[in-house]
Amino acid sequence: MKSRTIALLLFSFVVLDAGYSFVQHLNMALDGDMAAIIVPAEQYEQAMHDPLGLGVLSGERYGAPNRFFVHWAMSVYFKQVPLWLQSVVGPVDSAYLACALLKTALQLALLWLLSVFANGGKRRWGWEVLVAAAIITPWFQAVGYNLQMGILEKSITYTFFYPLPLALLLGYFLPFYRDAAVRPSWWQHVWLLPMAVALPLSGPLVPAVALLVCPAALLCFFWVKYRGLPRQPIARRAAKAVGDLPGALLFYFSLMTLVSLWSLYVGSFNSDAKGEAIALFDRYPALLKGVTSIFTQKLGFPLLTLGIVANWLLLRKYGTTDQARQVMLVGKWVAVFIVAYLLLLPMGGYRSYRTLIVRHDTILPVTLGLVFFYAKSTLVLLRNEWAHRRWYAVGIGLLSVAV
Repeated sequence: MKSRTIALLLFSFVVLDAGYSFVQHLNMALDGDMAAIIVPAEQYEQAMHDPLGLGVLSGERYGAPNRFFVHWAMSVYFKQVPLWLQSVVGPVDSAYLACALLKTALQLALLWLLSVFANGGKRRWGWEVLVAAAIITPWFQAVGYNLQMGILEKSITYTFFYPLPLALLLGYFLPFYRDAAVRPSWWQHVWLLPMAVALPLSGPLVPAVALLVCPAALLCFFWVKYRGLPRQPIARRAAKAVGDLPGALLFYFSLMTLVSLWSLYVGSFNSDAKGEAIALFDRYPALLKGVTSIFTQKLGFPLLTLGIVANWLLLRKYGTTDQARQVMLVGKWVAVFIVAYLLLLPMGGYRSYRTLIVRHDTILPVTLGLVFFYAKSTLVLLRNEWAHRRWYAVGIGLLSVAV
């Protein structure tokens, strides 16, 4: 009975927070980029007829050559959904309602995905997923700390360009996170194959994340296989290790890597970014200022960092189980990803309207990585039996309230 009451309270908390977020999203202003993308404007017409950006092979420069799929999705959504909603509300209100519905649905999708990842990907529903969702929910900031660590954007255009593709990318990775040797069913192939092509051509973040995650995952699995083979000529041993890699992992991560490289190449012909380049040497001081600014403007990131550091220290002291040690290993990999991502960010993150390079939208993968590890480490500490677990649970609750 007690566990049911707690589950009901947690579920109510998540649902009420989503409802409150919906009200906040409903009252957000429409941004000025919408019309140019939905219509579309002249500078994006060629991109809308060239999904793969093949026009750059003839040396052409035009707007958003590697972003067809996100432009197309936004255009289709706003040409259809507000019209459907006009049977319930007026024409103007239908646009605001369409924005709020998409943002709220995306928030719930990201919340579920992060909760499943935090639980190891084995369970898609249940008590532990609900606990993880309650832990993660406060970090979705529609206002408050949004300009420093917002997962969802106030701008609907930026919502399509940043969190939406990353949510789909998490869905792409999920089957392999649950089981690297997974043999996808037919319906998973129907999802994975088009996403491997569409996602890298859907906004600026996916290629960067994919090029860090996919090759690294393949190299790690290759090295494990390679070390486990008996000594023989290097070429034969390497070929055998590649042959032993899980087939679906090798195919889909390699395909995602190749399309991401193509996307970066095509993106270099983006006329929207023409004339905005500054010397790479000058970008890293700007990056440092940007990181400092993000961490010192408001308490969002400092509170999240405090929670992660506290969890890490508690895991070192009380985490004696294999699961705790695995979580600490995951934390090290998350840290490697964050450092690598930030070091690579100046190569493509500078814009005249984003002179410090680091902004809540460009570092969204970092934010998601930190929230994921915070939730994952918190769950392990709540599961383990140790002397101060109840006080720890109270502390987590207070931290959530403080956020």
